[in-house]
Amino acid sequence: MKKTDWQYLIDTLLFLCIVGIAFIGFLMGLVIPKGPTATESAKYFLGLHRHQWGNIHFYLSIAFIVLVIIHLILSWKWIKSKARQIFKGRWATTLILTAIASFLVIFLFWSLYPKVPSTYETYGIRAGKIAKILITGRMTLHDIEDETGIPARKIADKLGLPSNAPLNETLGRLRKRYLFTMQEARDVVTSLMKKK
Repeated sequence: MKKTDWQYLIDTLLFLCIVGIAFIGFLMGLVIPKGPTATESAKYFLGLHRHQWGNIHFYLSIAFIVLVIIHLILSWKWIKSKARQIFKGRWATTLILTAIASFLVIFLFWSLYPKVPSTYETYGIRAGKIAKILITGRMTLHDIEDETGIPARKIADKLGLPSNAPLNETLGRLRKRYLFTMQEARDVVTSLMKKK
């Protein structure tokens, strides 16, 4: 492959990465809710959780950085010659300052972003309890009651379990018998915690 073919391939991959990064950024910023007040089921989009979209965003960002470095290496002669043409004897200093400025952008955003620590002091905490607990199939309704203070019977009723359903049996077994999903159990607990 010729150098121009490599440049075309790298530029195409850069375009695909930046479109993916921008799409997921808008998705996470405007579509998928965040924070403890949103139910876990609302944090899914096209079958992926908000954190999974965040992972894809992270990996696309890493790929983008690697591709930018390759792009700069492939275009280095052109960059150097254009900088010499425009900035004459100061071309090297200009390129160094450009590289430094790219890092200063992060500092600029950090300095301009409002810092209100009190806004986040109770993030994820509600009435002294953690608003979201890890609920697994190995837990019983009594375990959840111990963690949250919500009566096990109340959780069972919200899940539509009969009054004779054993509250000391694991959720994994209960869900197979009474046909509810773990996500439904998590949503019920989250909604009951909000009402506490």
